[in-house]
Amino acid sequence: MRVTQTLLSQQALNALQSNLIAIGKSHARLATGRQLQEPSDDPAGHAAATRLTARLTAIKQFRTQAEWAQELLNATDTVADGLVSLMSRAQELAVSGANGTLSAAERAAMAGEVDQLLEEAVELANTSHGGRYLLGGFEVATPPLSVTRDAAGQITAATWNPRGVDGAVDVDIDEGSTVQANLGGTQVLGDDTDPTFLPALLVRLRDALAADDQAGVNALLADLGTAESRLTASRSTIGARLRRIDRALDDLDTARLAAEDARSSILDADLGRVAVELSQQEALYQAALRATAGAIQPSLLEFLR
Repeated sequence: MRVTQTLLSQQALNALQSNLIAIGKSHARLATGRQLQEPSDDPAGHAAATRLTARLTAIKQFRTQAEWAQELLNATDTVADGLVSLMSRAQELAVSGANGTLSAAERAAMAGEVDQLLEEAVELANTSHGGRYLLGGFEVATPPLSVTRDAAGQITAATWNPRGVDGAVDVDIDEGSTVQANLGGTQVLGDDTDPTFLPALLVRLRDALAADDQAGVNALLADLGTAESRLTASRSTIGARLRRIDRALDDLDTARLAAEDARSSILDADLGRVAVELSQQEALYQAALRATAGAIQPSLLEFLR
């Protein structure tokens, strides 16, 4: 190939243009702190960074869901704790009411307290949080427990929502990991056809005390113990699920930090190194300008203008 002045001039200009492009990329890296300015800079690295970004987005969503499940379970635990305290007091009254030395007036006073416990139990069963009833299963917009009252306003019966109160609200808290964020109403208070159904038990206890029926009160002690054990088991279930969520949140934080570090190693520029490279590129560009000025004849320069 014959080397001409035109060829030399074009090669010199191409080299200058390449130097300018390199300088421009270094300036962009310094300005943005990013090593990859466009996918073509490192196709494999860009693909890996895209996957890591998708993973970080998924981790953020899993964390949001885990925290929501945690919030619901904590609220449900508060309800269960209130019911356990209430149940404990009801048992104390039942044991006292079964004592043969009490008078009818004393049992009547106890009946009044049990009636208040019954009202409290219904209120707790119909607790809502964040616009959803906690013990309603899928039926989050309808109070799970309905009551029947007599002419005096006292509760005589309670029934669950006929559409059901045991629907499981399952929440994904990580890849392949799901936790139930609620407890079914019957898991906490029992089925409304069960003799140990808590509201029905309190109705029977109240009425037995009001009727000064010592034997009737005594007959309820075993069922009251069963109802209390069910409530205690409910709290244990909630505690186990909350521990799972805590572990999942810790794992998500670990995964997030690892993904962020991996993505940073691909995307983030070493600013010190880039600054050195920029200085070198600018020095090379100045040298190339001087060399080009000597290589290109003035007539050609005039033509290029």
